[in-house]
Amino acid sequence: MENLYAELPESAWYRRLALEYSLMQEHEPTFNPVENDLTHYEGVIIGTNMYEGAYFRVEILIPRSYPYFPPEIIWHTRIWHPNFSDTVPARVCESVVKDHWSPSLRIVAVIETLRNLLNNPNPEDPLNAVAAFEYKNRPDLFTARVRHFIEMYATPEEAFSMRRRKGF
Repeated sequence: MENLYAELPESAWYRRLALEYSLMQEHEPTFNPVENDLTHYEGVIIGTNMYEGAYFRVEILIPRSYPYFPPEIIWHTRIWHPNFSDTVPARVCESVVKDHWSPSLRIVAVIETLRNLLNNPNPEDPLNAVAAFEYKNRPDLFTARVRHFIEMYATPEEAFSMRRRKGF
């Protein structure tokens, strides 16, 4: 039976957090710890492909049960995408972070997975059924709505001004 309260010993936990911080600094310069807390990161994912020009504000919370359990992802920018809910904050398709989680994964891999999902929607596993329908059957409408959401919600001004307002 799986231990639901698995935790690294405290010294190993702090070493893991230090390693995660080092990797984040090296690979994810748009993400920083909030108030020097290595269990709380905030940053911006910059879109490509159909999300070109979009800036998405994301928070990552690392629970004490990490790495045995995945971090919590809070997607603060409204987005039109089959695998994100159309809410603020948006829910992210759980198969991305929870179903395929392994203790060997790093936070930088989580961010890369989010980028990959952003740029490669999977309409077969949707959180937003309307976006999935449009993506499969009306790509012109889907693309127009994506552009509208970017213009309305995913601007650099929104992503970076929200960080300042929230104290990030």
